Amino acid sequence: MRPLIYIMTPVLILTIFLASRFVTWDAIKGVDQQAQLHVQEGTASLRSWKLPQAIKAFTRAIEIEPRYAEAYVKRGLAYYRSAEYEPAIADYTETLKLARYQADAYASRGDAYQALGDTQHAIEDYSASLKRRWNANVMRKRADTYFKHGDIQKALAEYDDLIKRKPTAMAYYGRGNVYLQLSIRGNENRLKLALADMDQAIALEPRFASAYRTRAIVYMHLGDRTLASRDHKHATELLIDAIDNQMIDAIQKQVMQALMKSIYAF
Repeated sequence: MRPLIYIMTPVLILTIFLASRFVTWDAIKGVDQQAQLHVQEGTASLRSWKLPQAIKAFTRAIEIEPRYAEAYVKRGLAYYRSAEYEPAIADYTETLKLARYQADAYASRGDAYQALGDTQHAIEDYSASLKRRWNANVMRKRADTYFKHGDIQKALAEYDDLIKRKPTAMAYYGRGNVYLQLSIRGNENRLKLALADMDQAIALEPRFASAYRTRAIVYMHLGDRTLASRDHKHATELLIDAIDNQMIDAIQKQVMQALMKSIYAF
């Protein structure tokens, strides 16, 4: 029996880890089985970006179980991915009313507000999410939003804190952009700090096209046109490669789908 426990425990942990972003205990609490099946169907559609189908499935679940929080939060994500931001906000708000998935719902509603250009509400929601559960990605989004909102010093302080906690390429890139903006506003001694942060971002992520492009701008402000031209060219090459790879992936996917259909036809 003990060896079986040793085998099954890691499997169980891995299963939970690989589960959907919004972990649910609704099935344990007696949610209608048909509603659960609709949510499972919607989740599968959401993962494969079949967004209209996902929205329909989650809506059917909500019609059966009007207080089904998981259905609301996942339908909100489907609406968000469909660029239907106001319905997404409505679903995230409903999720919050049900007092479920609060850290995720606040963060996701912040994303929707951000997409609508409502930076103030986005900051409020990211802050509410971080109070409930610290998350590096949400903190970075709040820092980005401070920057877009014009709160340069708050953005800088946020990036400083984020880099201390979790130094990522995106965090260095964000702070480098703040330093660049400060230098443009007249604080020229921040240019070298901007350059150092872009160097760090590229060291952590060598194919970070946006970091190369921004570093080219920094080099231009520093008067080094040769290095600026080199980075601009490399950024362009990386972007072209990314587009080509996406096209190749799409073609390969179509070929595999056609192959599988032909196999099943036999």
